[in-house]
Amino acid sequence: MNEAHINSLLRDIPTSVDYTELPEDIDPEDIPPERIKGVIDLLTHEDDYIVFQAARLLTSWGIEEGFDTLKKLLVENELQGIIQHRLYGYDETYKHVLYAFISYWANQSDAGKGEQVRKAIFEPVSIIIKASNTQHFQIKGLFRLVSKKGLVEYIPLLKEHLQIIIKNPEDNYWRIHDVIELFLNIDSDFVLQVLKENNKKLSDFGF
Repeated sequence: MNEAHINSLLRDIPTSVDYTELPEDIDPEDIPPERIKGVIDLLTHEDDYIVFQAARLLTSWGIEEGFDTLKKLLVENELQGIIQHRLYGYDETYKHVLYAFISYWANQSDAGKGEQVRKAIFEPVSIIIKASNTQHFQIKGLFRLVSKKGLVEYIPLLKEHLQIIIKNPEDNYWRIHDVIELFLNIDSDFVLQVLKENNKKLSDFGF
């Protein structure tokens, strides 16, 4: 498979699609089966970067083969330093992987498999949350699933997340703001407790 064809599989937007410029956001019904098959074939490519991109794209589309590969790469700690923040240079690979898992759950839910996939994504999403305790990437994309979609299994991990990152407010101001905003809606007493323990106020984080 030549480079032009690989790029086409990974990046093209169908001419009929006018609602996104991102291939990972294409609705499954707008993706030709032959393209899906072509991207699945890339999961065995010799270039690790192409394998990652193919797995992330397929996961976003709700394709199980992509999810299985992306989860395996994550669990085996093979996803470090692939995508850098364009301004600050820190590693935000896990942010993009998290969005792929969220999209996987959403697309599978639309297909009637929400509860089954909810269990399947728990381990990899938990790994990402724990990594975010000591790294700088954002996990805000998960918060709507917790507050609006009822994925409450992540609440203990996110409580721990806030308790850790609030120790370094200079490095984590907006991340602290975002997770406080989540918990103000679902457990405001917890927020007040954490703030008190760290001699902080809501106003210290823009509230």
